[in-house]
Amino acid sequence: MKKLLLAGYCLMTILPAISQTSFSPVVKKFIDYDSAIITFIHCKLVDVMRLKVQEDQTVIVRNGIITAIGNTKQLSPPAGSAVIDLTGKTLLPGFVLLHEHMFYAAYSADFTYLHVKQLPYTFPKLYLACGATTVRTAGSVEPYSDLNLKRDIDQGKILGPEMDVTAPYLEGKGSIFPGMHELSGPAEAKAFVDFWASQGCTSFKGYMFVNKPTLKAAIDEAHAKGLKVTGHLCAVTYREAAEMGIDQLEHGFSVSTDFVANKAENACPLFAPPIASADSPKVKDLTRFLVDKKVILTSTLAVIYNMTTLDTAIRPEVLEAMSPDTRDMFLNVYLKMRNAAGNKAMLEEMKMEKRFSDAGGLLTVGTDPTGNGATLAGYGSQQSIELLTQAGFTPVEAIRIATYNGAKALGLQDKVGSIEVGKAADLVVIDGDIAQNIKNIRKITWVFKKGVGFNSQKIFNSVKGQVGKY
Repeated sequence: MKKLLLAGYCLMTILPAISQTSFSPVVKKFIDYDSAIITFIHCKLVDVMRLKVQEDQTVIVRNGIITAIGNTKQLSPPAGSAVIDLTGKTLLPGFVLLHEHMFYAAYSADFTYLHVKQLPYTFPKLYLACGATTVRTAGSVEPYSDLNLKRDIDQGKILGPEMDVTAPYLEGKGSIFPGMHELSGPAEAKAFVDFWASQGCTSFKGYMFVNKPTLKAAIDEAHAKGLKVTGHLCAVTYREAAEMGIDQLEHGFSVSTDFVANKAENACPLFAPPIASADSPKVKDLTRFLVDKKVILTSTLAVIYNMTTLDTAIRPEVLEAMSPDTRDMFLNVYLKMRNAAGNKAMLEEMKMEKRFSDAGGLLTVGTDPTGNGATLAGYGSQQSIELLTQAGFTPVEAIRIATYNGAKALGLQDKVGSIEVGKAADLVVIDGDIAQNIKNIRKITWVFKKGVGFNSQKIFNSVKGQVGKY
């Protein structure tokens, strides 16, 4: 313990001062703490590296960096520090979520037209208020909006998490979304990656109708630039994508077409039946193959779960957050999409994700706030984390998946994702004990991003009745 404390104090003396972001008046009204030195005392600290909760801890933050951690009885706040007593509260790392969007799906009542609406005002706020300090957008339909949103967040003009901006979708012919460009082949895929990387996009995502040669060209070009590729695939199977070097796959196993009978090469069987059993030898073999190839999976359980009838309760805050027209769309369109036919598939999906993780695979978590109306940014993010415990993970394991695992997938594990000396002070304060009840993640008091403390309830209140509007 003495060595740890000494290391922390030494680090405090050698770390260069980090320039503090200059926040706009719009952002400042949500900030409760913006001090050069902050000390949290008497907290339950979720240690995602050791998968345990450390009792009665003190955490010292200087210029946005964690500089010391120790028992509150042994570690005193430095002179001039803002002291925050977290008795009865838990300190978590900020969430690092990997299937996020700044848009929301809007379906016509007869489902003849599918489009999305960009929500650059409400969604970034909801992500931050619900504990997400870093997100990957996992597909853009208005890429310049996302890139400029990232810029404005970084400059302190508006509220939001750190953003890894994914380029427009790598899609092929036959797309069901009119807002997506359809790539003509490998040559255009290479040029597409070159262009969007030059514009500032830092990741790419293959989509449902992209074919093997086109996806392979995109992966190779992205990797040549040191960038990563994920995929929500259909025409290309998981095994085929893993063989060509894809970094990550979205929605767990739920969109895998590896086991569709008589699947034609490069064809997307949109209405193929789900995988029947996690105990299938073929599923187990694919799991081992993906782990061996070091392919990362993103769990998005909330967006799937909310299509089933396993639990039809809707969190009141979700309905309160929606604008009147969005709430009407949900009640008249999305709510009717719930179907008991998907219940068994949902439970099998949970088993598959747990077994993938148990086999050594890197499992991350995301929201996908587009697939149905109950899965909003932030609120759906918390539900996705909560559902991991129904898949068999402990609350602390679920938090690790939502923090350190996400950071590792982005190559940021040395900077964020856990509460450790030398890392950014991206922290979430919740009222209660996370180890006793995972749903306590809904009781967020503050979210600290690089040591700046934002009042979650103020942010929530600022978007009530507006989500879906802008």
